[in-house]
Amino acid sequence: MKSTKIHMKKKHFLAIGLALLLMLLAACGTNTAGTTTGSSGPGSTATATKTSAAQNCGVIHTMRLMVVPADQNHAKSTEDCFWQAYQGCHTATFTYFQASVDTASIHTFSLQSQNGQCVITDALQQQVMPRPAKAIASYTCTGLAQQSDGLHFTSCGSEGNLVVPAGGAQ
Repeated sequence: MKSTKIHMKKKHFLAIGLALLLMLLAACGTNTAGTTTGSSGPGSTATATKTSAAQNCGVIHTMRLMVVPADQNHAKSTEDCFWQAYQGCHTATFTYFQASVDTASIHTFSLQSQNGQCVITDALQQQVMPRPAKAIASYTCTGLAQQSDGLHFTSCGSEGNLVVPAGGAQ
C-alpha cells in the first residue's frame, strides 16, 4: 500500500512538471504577423540583408520584473546579441517573457531592415495560466539603447517605453 502511494505521488509530480514545461514552451511561441514599419533609432545604420532566417538571440524570463535565476547567466549575452544585431541592423529576434502569479506578457522583439531603416517590432502576447497565449498587438518601437540595467525600447505603440532588465539588475 505504501509503495503504491509513493508511486502515485511520483506520477503526480511528473505530470505536474510536464504540464508546467508544456505551458512554458507554449508561452514562448510567437506570432509576428501584422507588423508595421517605423523610424530607426539614433546611431543605427541600415544594411539590407538577404537571409530569410533571423538570428535568434534567446529568451529572457522575469517574474515580477526580476530575471529568474535560471536566466541570470545568459540574460546579458541575449541582450548583447540583440544590441549588436541592432547596431548593424541585422535580422534578429529575442523573446521577453514577463510573468506574474498567473498571467504573463510575452514580447517578441524583431529587427529588420526595411526601406533603408532599421525597424524594431514588438509582437505582444498575453497569457492567463493555464490557457495558451493569445496575440494582442504588434508595435513598432522608435529606438533602442543598452544601459547597465538592461535594454531600453522607446515608444513601442501603446506599450510606451519598455525596459528588459539585465541579468543581475534587480
